Amino acid sequence: MIHVLIIEDDPMVAEINKTFLSKIPDFTVAAIVGNGADAWKYLEKHPQGAELILLDVFMPKMDGFTFLKKLKHTYPAIDVIMITAAQSGKDVKRALNHGVVDYIIKPFTFERMALALTTYKNRLEILNDSDAVDQSVIDKGIFRQKNDTAMTALPKGVDKQTLVGVRTVIERQDGTFSTKELAAQLHISRISLKKYLNYLEDQGIIKGPLDYRAKGRPVLLYRYMLK
Repeated sequence: MIHVLIIEDDPMVAEINKTFLSKIPDFTVAAIVGNGADAWKYLEKHPQGAELILLDVFMPKMDGFTFLKKLKHTYPAIDVIMITAAQSGKDVKRALNHGVVDYIIKPFTFERMALALTTYKNRLEILNDSDAVDQSVIDKGIFRQKNDTAMTALPKGVDKQTLVGVRTVIERQDGTFSTKELAAQLHISRISLKKYLNYLEDQGIIKGPLDYRAKGRPVLLYRYMLK
């Protein structure tokens, strides 16, 4: 179980974070605090109380960037996903320079948060389960480098970041998988997912034969073709 500390001064947004988080397996809320100063007090009392922090930027007492800098100096093993209205290139670069693992701009959807957390969990599993990793594991599982020039020109309705997350999860499938199974792992609707699967099938990255295991309507299974 991954324990998450939510740092957010807006009670409504904090509740949204908590609700979204509760829908994603293997994550649990350790605590919710309203600013960086209170978060620091929590960590001083519970130094191992969280593996991941969802961090806002604009807060009283201690803002997100001040807290992030202090956190990485004292608790470098705690990971951070920034969730904020700050969206200038300077803000994003500053967050990346301080080691955030993802950056989500408000307002955000459940699908975007689910993608961030699922990708984070998959990356953590790779690093925890591997004594040594080769370049392909680093490229595909950690930094998600695909070397696919086709991914730079995407059809309408297909988001690049979401596509990377979908493909990352597909690569970890063992054998064939259905739309229903994959949607459950990604925490997105089957209707939304189908657009990405259609695109990946067109690119020859997956193949989708029909399987008549069930009575009545056939089940559409996919297989990743680049292993």
